[in-house]
Formats: sequence, structure tokens, C-alpha cells
Amino acid sequence: MKKILIAGGTGFVGKQLIPFLVEKGYSIHVLTRKSSANTLENIRFFQWDIEKQYIDKKAFEGVEILINLTGANIGEKRWTNDRKKELIDSRIKSIDLLYQYISKNKFDINTFISSSAVGFYGAITTDKLFVETSKNGNDFLASVCRKWEAFALKFTNLGIRTVVLRKGVVLVKNGGMVQKLTPLAKRGITVSLGSGKQYLPWIDIRDLVRLYEFILSNSTVSGIFNAIAIEQITMNDFSKRLLHSFGKKSFLPNVPSFIIRLLFGEMSVMLLEGSKVSNEKLKTTGFIFEFDTLEKSLSS
Repeated sequence: MKKILIAGGTGFVGKQLIPFLVEKGYSIHVLTRKSSANTLENIRFFQWDIEKQYIDKKAFEGVEILINLTGANIGEKRWTNDRKKELIDSRIKSIDLLYQYISKNKFDINTFISSSAVGFYGAITTDKLFVETSKNGNDFLASVCRKWEAFALKFTNLGIRTVVLRKGVVLVKNGGMVQKLTPLAKRGITVSLGSGKQYLPWIDIRDLVRLYEFILSNSTVSGIFNAIAIEQITMNDFSKRLLHSFGKKSFLPNVPSFIIRLLFGEMSVMLLEGSKVSNEKLKTTGFIFEFDTLEKSLSS
């Protein structure tokens, strides 16, 4: 039974990924800030403290694989200067601490999977199709992704197979974006923002957790990949199809851009801008999406 150490495992994706991997036969070690987390079948919790630069070394015992899911929620609060620092530090400091522990103690890790986001390409709306070799954007979110990835790729210096997933919006029926917008859609209220022409790169949570297991099972997969579904949709498309999933239509106008900017400040670019992103590189690995259209994701 292979052991996986997961940092950030108590977050949105981690809560879906851990039971999936346990079901596939993996043993999971989870790093947590809590000192009294209960041990479950094939899941053990170990304490760490990023600010104090501490990790319980027992967390690494028998571990071959490291998965990093750390990072403060990018869309939870307005981007004040303090919040921006928190968003960067929560990603970089955690990865750096893991790197230092593995490097110093020579733990026998052979695979590292880390997160990033399609925000790497910048918060712009264009018909240009972005691929993994496209240039980094020049806004705040793009700079966060650049630093995030740079620290993750340091693991290649230790001879560790490193995979970075540039994720789109992760869709799950009972969580995240869909859960927040469902009450409006059920009432026939449009959930489209601004022009609605901005693209919304996305991936179903069930495909995302399958992707992690696919990477673990295929040792030749390494490097940076756009982790998004095949179908390219706009915000208007998403709104119409979410409404349709509840048997609704809306004749109301989109929420105006100026209101979104007033409400969210600089963070509004995440909601009002978005471009096409390619997943062709990921498809060449042999990974097959089960939820490759929005209808499949929303209806099952």
C-alpha cells in the first residue's frame, strides 16, 4: 500500500480527493494545523506549523508521494495589501517548508504533485487559446501563479518527478461555485456577470480526483498541465445551462460590471475576465475525461 502525504488536505479539493485515494488502496498522511485530529482507517493526521517552520517528521515515514493543495482561498476576501501577502505566503511558504524538510532529511519522495491555476495566463478576455508554453500574464493573480509554480518546480532539483496542475474552476454540485449560484438559478435569476463573454475554464471534481490517481499510476507524466475540461464555455453559456438544469430560463440582464467592481474591487477581474485554455497536452498523456461537457457535470 503506497503512502501519500497531503498538505492542505482539509480544504475543498482535499475533502474529495482523500476518500477517493483511500478507496483506490492508498494510505494517506495529512498535514494539519490542529493537534487533535482523529486518525481514521488508512488516514493519519500529523501536525505542522508553517510560521514556526515545523513539521512532525513522522508524517514522512514510508511516504513516496507528496501532494500539495495548500493556499488561502483566492476569492474569499477583497484583495487588500495584507490579503495579497497572505495569498502569496500561504502558497509559497508551505511549499518551501516541505522542500526544506525533504532536502535536509533526504526523505525518499519520488513524486510531487502541486497546484496552480489558469490565472497564470492573466485575467483577460480574448479568443486566443492559451497552452502551457504561453506567456505569463501581468496582473496580480498571474504573478501569484508564477511564484507558486517556481517554488514547486524546485523539487526537480531533488530528482523528484514533479507535476503542476493549472486548474480551472472546480465544479461540484454540493460545493464551490455551483453551490453558491444554485439558489439564484432555482429562482430563474441569471448568474452571468458583466458582458458574459468571458470564458470559464473548468473541470469537474470527479475528473480532477481521477486525474490525480492517473498521474500516480503513470510514472512518465511530469511537467505542467492545464487541468481543465475539453469544452470551452463562456459565462453566458454557464448561466444558461445552470438555469436549464433546474428547468428555468431568465430574461433578466447580466449583473453589470460596475457593480461587480464596486463589490469586489481588484478581485473583480477574476469574475469579469477569462480566456480559452487548451487541455491538448493533458489529453496526450492518455487521460480520458468522463465529464467533458457541462451538461454531464451538472446532470449527474
